[in-house]
Amino acid sequence: MFTDQRPYRFHIELTDKCNAGCPMCSRTDEMNRCRADKSVVKKVELSLDDIRQSFTPAFCQNVEEVDLCGTYGDPIAASQLLEVCEYFADQNVNIVLSTNGGLRTPDWWTRLGHAFCKTRSKVELHVDGLGDVNALYRINTNFEKIMENIKAYLATGAAAEWNFILFKHNEHQVIEARELSRSMGFNRFVLIDTVRFDASGKFKYQMPDGTFRFLEPSGKTAADFVSAQPAPAVAALIPDGRQSDDTAKRAASLSAAAPSRLDRAVNGINCKAQIRNRAYIDAFGDVSACCWISRSLQETELKAQSGLGPKAYNIREHSMRDILKAEPFHSLYRQDWQAGANKICRRKCGDMKRNQRTAL
Repeated sequence: MFTDQRPYRFHIELTDKCNAGCPMCSRTDEMNRCRADKSVVKKVELSLDDIRQSFTPAFCQNVEEVDLCGTYGDPIAASQLLEVCEYFADQNVNIVLSTNGGLRTPDWWTRLGHAFCKTRSKVELHVDGLGDVNALYRINTNFEKIMENIKAYLATGAAAEWNFILFKHNEHQVIEARELSRSMGFNRFVLIDTVRFDASGKFKYQMPDGTFRFLEPSGKTAADFVSAQPAPAVAALIPDGRQSDDTAKRAASLSAAAPSRLDRAVNGINCKAQIRNRAYIDAFGDVSACCWISRSLQETELKAQSGLGPKAYNIREHSMRDILKAEPFHSLYRQDWQAGANKICRRKCGDMKRNQRTAL
């Protein structure tokens, strides 16, 4: 699945801590005032020492990009996030930082911007509406504080994208938000069509004040906003890997030398992690194939088949190279795909049930 014959990329969740209570997030107990679900959120994080131990200067020479994006947490809630970013920047590793932007101070964000200017790094700011509308989904965040923070960051000349999940309650603000992003200096405005609604088309949740609300899908899709733009069209589909234009060009040239089998589906499954040579590291330090399958029954069973024991996959116990070359990553995953046994892989990288991201 992973090879040192190509540059690595990594998806790293530095912490499961977060200031927000987004109803559809895996960390949220949406029927309990959108508080953190204590059964999954343990308030853990990776330290700068953990990162330095695993991502040594020598190892970083073969690391192209790290995506600091939470499954359960927001990376800027990690106590040493800034120091981690500065370390990666000093190793010439590109960083993609995905955040709601509601924590820290403008001075902190200025320092982050200076670090990001050293490489082709960027912030993905997730704001789903203007003013109070944003907090209908990004619960417990403050729009004015977010704007103050990101303005300080953008003033350094660092790159940023504005990401906007499309809902019924915010569809009327899409164009205004896009124009604001352009005036502020964002490099891109990205609309997201979410796949998290079930067949009912409604998602009930409880606000912090005890009132109940429903999330509803927009009557439009990102494609509708694209088609409404004057020619020439300014929108384009964004690869799910969240890479910048420069990084995408570099990745294309690097992938040209990759083994052809990495570009072929196995029983209909085109594994994104394998194609991008991109493993996932959770806030406990455990390495998985990707964030979708991390801590799932499927991967737990595959790791058990290896006979190595759970500590074999933790970056505090073993080197990254040894972990990535071990089972189940070496061959067990491919055997699972061939047998059609892995439901998560089939859904995400077979049926392609992922959020659709489109630049507007």
